[in-house]
Amino acid sequence: MSGDAERHALDHPWPPPEQGSVRFVVGDDFFRLEHDARLALYRDLSERMLAVFRELTPPGGWLYALDPQHPCYRLYPHVRFEAGATLQEMTGLYTREHMELVERGIHPPSFEPRWAMDVHPAGDPEHLFAPPDFHFVFAARYRVGNFDGLEAPGRGPIETETYELLGHRLIAAVDRNPPALFQRARRLGPDD
Repeated sequence: MSGDAERHALDHPWPPPEQGSVRFVVGDDFFRLEHDARLALYRDLSERMLAVFRELTPPGGWLYALDPQHPCYRLYPHVRFEAGATLQEMTGLYTREHMELVERGIHPPSFEPRWAMDVHPAGDPEHLFAPPDFHFVFAARYRVGNFDGLEAPGRGPIETETYELLGHRLIAAVDRNPPALFQRARRLGPDD
């Protein structure tokens, strides 16, 4: 996407909280997990959200994949792009084994991520998925810093990922089969 279509999508109003709103805040403890354990949680998130996107999108339909900092795309969730994907391809991130090889000067072949834009924030401030009419929005956010007066004595900045679900249908679909990452996260409603 580019030009007017991208600007229109990025400026489109989101569903109001009265139409359903929930956030999952993934705490600092997640970032202390072993690298590949985090990737396994991201893979689970990718697979479950893809199933939700397929459930909520009619065959042949598409979703916006929007990131104000990077190129935006249309995601066609019914295209079976995940078939046979490795952990790296499904998450868009290198496994610990791959990174150890690189550290030893061995450069394995690069891989093509299966998602045009990851369903997890991947270090980006924000990106989201929404159908053309924006009746639901899935937003993923990443932040590093000192939030809400929280201190981490003797440690570096606090990392957080937040996943926001807007729209009753999206929330209900996720609640039927929640990603393991969301089960580890703190769930906040619209009044929290």
